[in-house]
Parts: sequence; C-alpha cells; structure tokens
Amino acid sequence: MIAIRLASEKDAAALQEIYRLCIIEATWQIRPSETIPDFVAVSCGETIWVAVDSSDQVQALLAVQEDHSYIHHLYVHPLAQGRGAERALLQHLQTQLACPWQLKCVASNHAAMAFYRHLGWRELEAGTGEDGSYYLLQFV
Repeated sequence: MIAIRLASEKDAAALQEIYRLCIIEATWQIRPSETIPDFVAVSCGETIWVAVDSSDQVQALLAVQEDHSYIHHLYVHPLAQGRGAERALLQHLQTQLACPWQLKCVASNHAAMAFYRHLGWRELEAGTGEDGSYYLLQFV
C-alpha cells in the first residue's frame, strides 16, 4: 500500500539516494553525470511530497514549485517503478494544488513521455536545454 505525505528531514538520505539512482540509471541522458547534485539544494524552496510503503520507506518523490504550479522533480526508486507511486503522487497533488500544472520532460526520455501522455498531459512547446531537447508539458 502506498501512502503520500510531506517529506521531512528524516527523509533527506532517501531522497538523495532516489535522485542519485535515477540520474545514474537514466539511459536518455546525453552525458553521464560525474557528480550528482545535492537534492536538497536543487529543490530549495519547493514543496516535496513522498510516496512511502507500509514501512514508511520512501519509494518516490515529487517536488513542486507551488507558486508556478510547476513540477520540478518526479522520481521513483528503480526497484519501485511500475507500482503506482508516481501516479499516486500526481493524484495526491490534485488535492493540494490547482491545475493547470506544467513540467519539462527530456524528449529522449521515452518512458516518461509515454507515461505523461497516457495521463493526459499535452505538449505546449519544445526547447533545448543542458540535457538536450525537451517538451514543456501541461496537465489541465
């Protein structure tokens, strides 16, 4: 069973580990990451929700910039992927933050693009950033 709650200081190591694993295992990246940024630093000022299992172990995280309704991070531990944690986080966000929401997704991250399209996200525009081509997506 997945539960959603706000992240707390006790989750810092788990958040960093999920972030690290997802970056390391990202086959869509142009360049391998030699150093993994500090998750707390890159999500400073954002509201962070976590999906936890019945033992309160963090399975996934969602960091949102509420003032812009912008999802900055949505990562799932590699061993928990496909079990509904990402969907549960997005469903929970609907109770916390009015739509429309936006996020950027790297175009070559085909699995994520398929996931978002399946949920009804729409492409607003395309651009290029440090990770290559991306789409700005919106959910209404």
